[in-house]
Amino acid sequence: MREIIDNFRKHFHLMMRTKNDILLILQKKLKTSLEEAERDYVLAKESRDSDTKSSAGDKFETGREMMQREMDKLSASIDVLKSQIAKISTIDVHKSSPKVVFGSYLMTDAGHYFMSIGLGKICDEYGDFYAISSDSPIGSLWMGKQVGESIDIQTRKITLKSIL
Repeated sequence: MREIIDNFRKHFHLMMRTKNDILLILQKKLKTSLEEAERDYVLAKESRDSDTKSSAGDKFETGREMMQREMDKLSASIDVLKSQIAKISTIDVHKSSPKVVFGSYLMTDAGHYFMSIGLGKICDEYGDFYAISSDSPIGSLWMGKQVGESIDIQTRKITLKSIL
């Protein structure tokens, strides 16, 4: 019985959670990831620049090249994170629509989805939701749907219960 009550509380809270709450969770997650990537970039740069040339010249060049590749990957990650932060900053949390659009928070009979950027499953103390992109396979199926309409995923039918 306790488990049923706990599940109800989590579900009820998710229904009461605002789009602003969800947006703040995504912004915090992206900001943390960006800070980590920027820190790792600085560390990789310092490591690359602090390598001293040894008598084994090829070993030195290989080490520098590996650090440069790591810096390039981190730089690309930083660019993606900045782009995602910019994209979600365009969401008007006070705007609602009768149809699923970018920025909609969907409550379905199979879970909750925030139509924003593709970050996947987000878990916190109040329950789970999925941050999905309209370009993703499931996101493109939801775009334009209204309450009561359904999508088919594999052999499963998922019905849209509410849009915020």
